[in-house]
Amino acid sequence: MQNLLEYYNNETPGRLLSKLINSQELKTCFSEYEILDESDRAIILEKIKSIINEDIADLPLLLRGMKKSTLKAKLADKLNSNDSLYDGLFLVGEKAKNFLCKPDEIPHPLKHINATDVNVASWIFDSYSELGGNPPVDLKYFRESANKKAFCNALTENSLFFDYYLFGLHTENSSRLVNFVSTTLSPAIALNNTTKDNLVIFLWLPKNFTLYMNAGKLKTYEKAIIEKKLPVIKDSFFPHEKEFSIKGFIPPHYILCVHDVGENKLVLNPALLVEKADWIEDGLNVNQERFQDFIKTTAYLRFLQLTNNLSFAEKKA
Repeated sequence: MQNLLEYYNNETPGRLLSKLINSQELKTCFSEYEILDESDRAIILEKIKSIINEDIADLPLLLRGMKKSTLKAKLADKLNSNDSLYDGLFLVGEKAKNFLCKPDEIPHPLKHINATDVNVASWIFDSYSELGGNPPVDLKYFRESANKKAFCNALTENSLFFDYYLFGLHTENSSRLVNFVSTTLSPAIALNNTTKDNLVIFLWLPKNFTLYMNAGKLKTYEKAIIEKKLPVIKDSFFPHEKEFSIKGFIPPHYILCVHDVGENKLVLNPALLVEKADWIEDGLNVNQERFQDFIKTTAYLRFLQLTNNLSFAEKKA
């Protein structure tokens, strides 16, 4: 596709997706099925236009760039085609790295997504005390061992503080197993200046979905953090990355499509064709009847169920 790198370097997520879906050079399909029915295409275009419409406030369109080989390693254990790979993504979504591990194999006390005990707080304190380079906070506090007890007490009183400091650790090093999946508002960051083996997932977060952290949400915690005399995380210590760290997993209900850069195709979530009046607020109507069987064929050892009150239940695969 001509000017692909230029598109990713110079466009917003909405304008980029609009150009991709309207491109005559890009193959557009549902998994292995090309879109041949113009009425289906019209439905999809109308839905995507409603997501990228700039008049919809507080509705971020996000991107997650990743290697196709990485996604295959997670999902394609018993599947034999790239098309089934996308079927899997649109069924189970994208999960944080630690769900590829058994709890007893995770090298720190954060064994489960809901863990908020003093051992986890102590590990967070120690992890910050060991940081170097471009840290997200002033490390003087964490390098004074006398502060550890007060820090642990403050966190165990408020579980939201755990996410605040775990977000800082994740953004400093996204390979750390702390229950977050990275997404970005920056197309250039998502593509990472390479077209080889790359996929870019397009997703949105509805207004009522709060299970994420970003620079803006740091500000909402700041007053409470200061009142506890705890160190404040910088608003954005890698500002060019424009990161939204989603807690636990990216639900398939919020995935619009995947740009398979190497194969020059845009793979649409088939659930876009399912009628649902409130899909922008609640997500697409994804048929997950096969989920329990399919997840057992993947590399995931655990998975999450999200309740109506946005709390997690963690299950073995």
